Amino acid sequence: MTAPQSLLTVPLLARKVPAIVGHLTYSRVELPNGQKRLAGRYALCPDIDLGRFKTRAVIDWLAVAISLKRTTQFQWLQSEIAGIFGRTPFVKNRLGKPNDSSDSFEVRFQEPEMATVLDAMAAIEARYGMERPPVVGSIEISVDFTPRVPSDLERAKIARVLMNHLLVEQDVITNVRNRPRTVWGRDERSVSRLIYNSKHLTAEENKRFLIETERDHAPFTDGTLEIGAKEANVRWRVMDKIIDRQNVRAGTCVVLDEAEKRARIEVTLDQPEVEALGITVLGDLKHLNFTRLQGRYFRFFLPTFTGDAALDPGRKSALLLWQDRQRAIKFSKSGGLSLKAMDAALAQQQAEIKRHTLQDLHRRGLRLPGGNRTGRGLTGSFVAYEELNERTRTALRNLGRRIRAGFECQVEG
Repeated sequence: MTAPQSLLTVPLLARKVPAIVGHLTYSRVELPNGQKRLAGRYALCPDIDLGRFKTRAVIDWLAVAISLKRTTQFQWLQSEIAGIFGRTPFVKNRLGKPNDSSDSFEVRFQEPEMATVLDAMAAIEARYGMERPPVVGSIEISVDFTPRVPSDLERAKIARVLMNHLLVEQDVITNVRNRPRTVWGRDERSVSRLIYNSKHLTAEENKRFLIETERDHAPFTDGTLEIGAKEANVRWRVMDKIIDRQNVRAGTCVVLDEAEKRARIEVTLDQPEVEALGITVLGDLKHLNFTRLQGRYFRFFLPTFTGDAALDPGRKSALLLWQDRQRAIKFSKSGGLSLKAMDAALAQQQAEIKRHTLQDLHRRGLRLPGGNRTGRGLTGSFVAYEELNERTRTALRNLGRRIRAGFECQVEG
């Protein structure tokens, strides 16, 4: 790659105290012509030194279903686990009312150390017996980016980088409920979708907003970017994490020290997604290749645009330049997922035009020129953000090592 040129500036917007807290700038980086789809294109890369951040992956919470050989009530399980875990877990009766006696419960461990979880399961089995091994129902995995020197601006920058450059394999556009949204409160008035969609228009009429940019919304630095509907099997959130252990009902939380504040990207996995990873019982976590999670859920990409060398004088080049200006606006406002949706909509639009005109052209003995294929496929017009991907992959690999060590520690004990 050649030396970068500064090209794009993205304002970092706060919502709760309306302000621009800073800017994230982007530089133009030329790409090698190794891939045909990227020939003559350049990438936009954020001007951020990832070495200024500590990167760590954690299991944020783990929900385990247990089937006992005799009945009890949830509070007795809570008490048993709290004595080992040092804090009271959430325990839910899976069969009846919350206070009913039952032999089937779900236990949610917050920020679990695997050895402690296994100790808790062993204590429950010793007291009540278990019909079958504990089953993993759902899990949330997070990757944290903590500035080595505490800084509100640095956290805002890396949070926006995570928001802008995450691409997901799942279709999170067709169903409006799955679409990226910025959330800064608990009611509907505190949610804004990054891509505008009107309930007064048909789905076909709303498609134009995938291409247009005027009504796009940027994610807020003091809000949370959410991707995936609440009922989806896979959901993502990106945030600037300044509090921990929040209890919404009680109105309590722990305010983090400056050195603990961090940007976080987390993925929540429910069934059947957990099972698709090869995880059924709790012991399966020991064998999970956590590095695979990067390629499945934490994939970061840089957008690319048409370079000068690929342009020829004429109307086609003028159109490409105009489209790329619109694409840059789309990306700067609402990030990579919105740009990917724009590329797909433009490709569909061009395919429809081609289909409608092909018959007439054939009658005239004419042919359409080759289409622009850079927006097709999973990655489309994007190129992997290798440095961010590698840091995330390393953090997940280290998490896997800690999980395996927790199992081995319990076996040795």
